[in-house]
This record gives sequence, C-alpha cells and structure tokens, in this order.
Amino acid sequence: MAEDGDGALAPGTSVTLRDIAKAAGVDVSTVSRALDPHKESLVNAGTRARIRAAAENLGYTPHLIASALRRGRSLSVGVIVPDLGNTVYAPVVRGVAHSLDRGGYIPVVADTEDDSGRLATIVNHFLGRRVDALVVTAARRSDTASLVRCHATGTPVVLAVRTLPDSGLPAVLHDDEGGGALAARHLVEQGHRVLAQIRGANDVQPFVDRSQGFEKTATALGARVEDLGEAAYAPTIDEGRRLAERLLREHPSCTAIFAHNDMLALGVLAAVRASGRRCPNDVSIVGYNDEFFAEHLDPALTTVHNPSYELGRRSGDLAIAHIERPDDEPPPDSPDSIAAELTVRASTAAPPATANTH
Repeated sequence: MAEDGDGALAPGTSVTLRDIAKAAGVDVSTVSRALDPHKESLVNAGTRARIRAAAENLGYTPHLIASALRRGRSLSVGVIVPDLGNTVYAPVVRGVAHSLDRGGYIPVVADTEDDSGRLATIVNHFLGRRVDALVVTAARRSDTASLVRCHATGTPVVLAVRTLPDSGLPAVLHDDEGGGALAARHLVEQGHRVLAQIRGANDVQPFVDRSQGFEKTATALGARVEDLGEAAYAPTIDEGRRLAERLLREHPSCTAIFAHNDMLALGVLAAVRASGRRCPNDVSIVGYNDEFFAEHLDPALTTVHNPSYELGRRSGDLAIAHIERPDDEPPPDSPDSIAAELTVRASTAAPPATANTH
C-alpha cells in the first residue's frame, strides 16, 4: 500500500484492516473485533482506542455492505410513520435512529400518509430490500394480519406509538388510557361536571385508549361526558374546529373539552373563540402530546406530555434484540408502556359560576 513521507497512505488509496493493524501494532483480527459494534467489547478499552485513532488517522471507511453480507444482514431497519409532517413523530424517529446507530444499523424512513394501502406497499418494498426489522408507528386495526404475517415469516415487526391489541407483536407505547384519565381527573378537580371529547379515529388504538381512560375516570368522579357520536376523520386543526363547532351548538352546557391531540385542540380553541366564548373563562381545553407549540399558544395549552424520544429509543432497542437474539423467549404479552404526565398551563380553569352542572 502506497504511503507518503509521513507514513500516511497516499490520497485515493483504499484503507484496509491490515493497514490499520500495522499502524496500531496489533493483529488484523483484533482490528476487526474493535471496529465491529457487536464484538468491540472483546477488545480492551486502551487497545480499542488506539485502533480507532489509527483508523481515523488513515481515513478508514468501513465496507458496510461486505460486513452485512458476512453476517447475512442488511444492517438497515425500516421505520414507518403515518405522517412526516406531524411533529409528534420527529422525536420518536430520532430515538429509534440513535438506538440503531449505537447498534450499527441505519434507519430507512417511509411515510404512509396514514393510509393502510400505502403501508402494505411500503412493507413489501422494505421486505424486497431485505431490511432486518420494521419499526411501525402507523398501524391501524386493518393492518393486523399483514404485520403479524411479516413478523411470523422472519422479519421482526416492532409496533411503536400505535399498538394492535391481541396481535402478539412486540410493542412500545405510551400509556394513553392513563393519559386520558389524567385529563379527566384534572378537569373534574377544577370543578367541571359537563365534559366532552374531540376523539381521534376509532381504528387507531391510542385514540381508543385515550377515550376510554377519559370517559371511565370522568364518570367515576361523577361528571357527565357528552358524546358527539363522531370521531375526527384525521387529527387536524380543521377537524378539531369542525367537531368543536358542532359540539358547542348541540351541547352548550359543556364547559370543558378534551382533544385527543394538540392539533385537534388548536381547532377547538378556534371554534371556542368563533362562538364568542373565551378559553378558559367559559370553556377549558386539554390537548394531548405536548407539541412544541403548546406552551406558546394564548392561552398556553394544558396537555398530556408523552416522552416520545424515550419511546423511540426503546423501540429501536427492541428491534435490535429481535434481530440479534431471534431464539430468545418472546417478550411478555403486555407491551412496554411508558407513563404519561399532565402539563398544566393556562387553558384550564374552574368553570364559570353560571355553568349548568346537571
């Protein structure tokens, strides 16, 4: 291998493990182990640091494709999200990516636009590219059979954010039922007795869980929950406003509204103002997800906070575990659930003194 006067390799020369071994004064096999995330623990820290310094000095770039072929893997994981425009998913994807990076894998991200047909197409594309696992945040109930089949045929599927009850698929999720309960308890403790929900889609499990947690808790505490009999077509500002306008017309005695995400809550706030009411003086509003804009609204939004980065990190760790230890005992039936927290801000207060509480 050609070297310049300082002992460094000449420009344009491909660096090999043998070159690094020579520079670090160790065997080629030791270099191979030190530069492999899955075997680096076999090399003591001092030697590992010396090898990495030599590799960096020489400008070494690992041949990932060759490494993957030797291990029978692509070293890639498909990450499927329902909407890249929804800021809720950014910290989830970041958490997955950081986990995969530590394990020597790279995420490949695709957007279903919250459409099950697109999800099926994306899954097939990923399988054709031999990804080592899938992390799916976009699952709807109708996707259960295809994702279970994918997992059963050897490509691990990890559900994140949205679970599929009774599917048996490994999952990491927020405690959405607990989050809905937190919202209900807070509003009732503020003195509200006539409540309502702006619900998300009925085939997306987190929305179902939020609704159940809210209604069960509110009812148990003696409040009444008005029911529109309709869920949002999509978790958007426009849908939040449309449903809230109908709610305020049909149930004028309602003094508190729980929106199943912060985008819906923005629409609720617009509808409250358009009706001539004030938030929180006349109507209190609670959102969900604690998105970046929630604290900057006027009034600042009370909302349920979810640790989404942590959820993503755990999902990536779980995917790696299924890739590298496929013969381990399957995870327990209960998914990994992360507790929610209520962030109280200015959009909630006691109901007006004239409110009808019956």
